[in-house]
Amino acid sequence: MNIGILAFVIIYEILTVVGVGFVIARKNRNAQEEGGFAFAGKGLTTSHVGVTLALTMLGSAHIWGTCENAYAMGGIAVWFGIACTVMMVVITQITGPWVRKIGTATIPDLFGKLFGSKTKYITACVMAALVFGCLCLETQCIAVTFVACTGWPYAVGAVVGGAFGILYVLLAGMKEVSWLNMINAVFMYAALIIALIAMFIYLPGNGWADVEANLVSMGNEWMLDIFGNKDLIIGFAIPTIFCTSLFQGVSQMGLQTCIAAKDVKSVKKSMWLAGPINGCFCIIPALLGMAALALGYFDKTGSAMFMTPVMMLEVLPHWIVALICASFLGALLSTFAMTSLCPATIFAYDLYGGLYNKKATEKEKTRIMRIMIVIVGILAIILSNFQPTVVTTINWIFTWGVPMFVMLVIGLCWKRNTTAAIVTFFVSWIANIVWVTCGLMEKLNMPNFHQVYLCTIISVVLGVILTAVLPGSKPGYFKLSKKEQQECE
Repeated sequence: MNIGILAFVIIYEILTVVGVGFVIARKNRNAQEEGGFAFAGKGLTTSHVGVTLALTMLGSAHIWGTCENAYAMGGIAVWFGIACTVMMVVITQITGPWVRKIGTATIPDLFGKLFGSKTKYITACVMAALVFGCLCLETQCIAVTFVACTGWPYAVGAVVGGAFGILYVLLAGMKEVSWLNMINAVFMYAALIIALIAMFIYLPGNGWADVEANLVSMGNEWMLDIFGNKDLIIGFAIPTIFCTSLFQGVSQMGLQTCIAAKDVKSVKKSMWLAGPINGCFCIIPALLGMAALALGYFDKTGSAMFMTPVMMLEVLPHWIVALICASFLGALLSTFAMTSLCPATIFAYDLYGGLYNKKATEKEKTRIMRIMIVIVGILAIILSNFQPTVVTTINWIFTWGVPMFVMLVIGLCWKRNTTAAIVTFFVSWIANIVWVTCGLMEKLNMPNFHQVYLCTIISVVLGVILTAVLPGSKPGYFKLSKKEQQECE
């Protein structure tokens, strides 16, 4: 066990997570603002919105997921970061300003305004489950980070990391998350710059020159070029842009920070922070993963997920490993916090407050959210032991958001039809499940026809045609007067 690395990481997380949480919780003890826990009183400034968006979306897929992807696709793995930059443009310039202007508390509530209560509760149940799936993947990568730090068993790392993740948000909610993200963003990029320099200094032999030579000798010269494999560009890079942008552009996870913003202007201006901070991050994990592959660490470990942490422990000085692990863990815990807060918010506002206790106070909703954060956190710790491939699973989860995004745009800007929305949702969701689980890509000899292409075609065609031809369509939300908008469910 690497006691020095473990001590540094634990002390850093305790000082930041517990310290900041207690300070903010104490400061806000007597505050009664509406949505204080879930939405920071809707007072987040541009810097807080930008950094919180960046770190909320910077988690398992960016870090160990990109290292893992580098085993099979080399430099093309950084396309996940490029995709997330596009995603930030969609969130901060399109859907984020929409939800902040409308003033909705949750995305299911917005679907309720557009398409009625049935759609609201369908969306609430599905969206909470999807974000919970992301939470399980974050827990998996938090456990891997502790394995890299300490040599602990995977399960122990999941438990300890999950406990920190719960504390990241439990004490003071969104406001705690936003301030911790400000601290972690500075520390994270300082650590990554040091890691980049160290990688070129401490790699064995001739350093990166040997990495390049080994990849070429393995027949993988294309891995050194982010455009080096046409099939991966079609089958991974472009679909990832669609998946991330369409899911996070409509999910509670992607938009809760925008809902918590001070105003629409704060959301729009946050793009200049959120895009670069989030998008550039993938470069370092991709380089680390390529180095681990080229230097034979996959052969040593037999695992694309664990080859990079093992290489780091053997090659880099332990103080640098401690910096990298602490920065990686800070980013993962931020995403863990938001992916536990979002389903808790949906449960408290849409299900508990919408079905069980419509007169629930903010204090009661906050209590329900805290309970749910602990419950979903514990469940994620348990389920994280299944360890699926991170980025592949993320893209499958994200594809579920495609019909929601399409119908959101149609319902806001054109017409609203409840039947059209529900049918489009279910047909697209079933297609996503069948296309992947039945292996239709391989059986139909269409290996690069990603499920997001299929679901986008289905959602656009069905959504437009059904909305146009089915009876009972109403004008789009943005076509209504303010009085008519207020009368929507």
